[in-house]
Amino acid sequence: MSVDGLVATLTLDAPPLNLLGDSMRRTILESLADFRARGVRAVILTGRGRAFCAGADLRDEAKLTADDVQAFLDADEAVFAALADFPGATIAAINGYAYGGGFELALACDIRLAARTATLAGVGVTIGLTVSTARLARVAGEAVALDLLLTGRAVSANDALALGLVSAVAEPEALAAEAQRWAEVVASRAPLSVRANKVALRHCARLPIADAVGYERGEWARLQRTRDHKEALEAFFAKRPPVFRGE
Repeated sequence: MSVDGLVATLTLDAPPLNLLGDSMRRTILESLADFRARGVRAVILTGRGRAFCAGADLRDEAKLTADDVQAFLDADEAVFAALADFPGATIAAINGYAYGGGFELALACDIRLAARTATLAGVGVTIGLTVSTARLARVAGEAVALDLLLTGRAVSANDALALGLVSAVAEPEALAAEAQRWAEVVASRAPLSVRANKVALRHCARLPIADAVGYERGEWARLQRTRDHKEALEAFFAKRPPVFRGE
């Protein structure tokens, strides 16, 4: 992992396919806790080699007993939730295969970017399981989710862009720089506002529209009283860039 100012990069490095096992889960959780403590505002998650993350090691999954299953699923969800709940932005820079649990890792991030050569797939149906049913529809809509989850088909980076799964596609050699550019933009924004927008989007998705608007108005009023909002107004009228401190 590396930290450059307000931006951190965490590279999954478990060749050949960066499978999601105990060591990788622990690394992700410990790194996110460290980034949070250091005030990092944007985290880039990427992989080394030909895979972003190709999911769980099926040899481990095949050994599970009925008593083990819940702990196994809880361990995965702890990682996905830590990415989703990170106070700053999490950006998946999908360099290669993002299959199964790796697809879920990408979906748990706030923003997804992909190398032109990357492929993404929710492969649960191909091995008699479910995967990504909770998050995929929220990212790309129910029709896309049903298409991908009922067929288990892999989609190219360009198809993922057309489906709304990723926000941009870059050449493989340019992906890291593209992710850094996105991260620096988000890291330059008011951190309290970034956090509030993340929470509000997810919370309001479960509410009737009137309740969602009420929640949004409450957050607007809260943020309107922050030092960062005052700084933004002062910077606007002074025609200078704002300096946000998360206050």
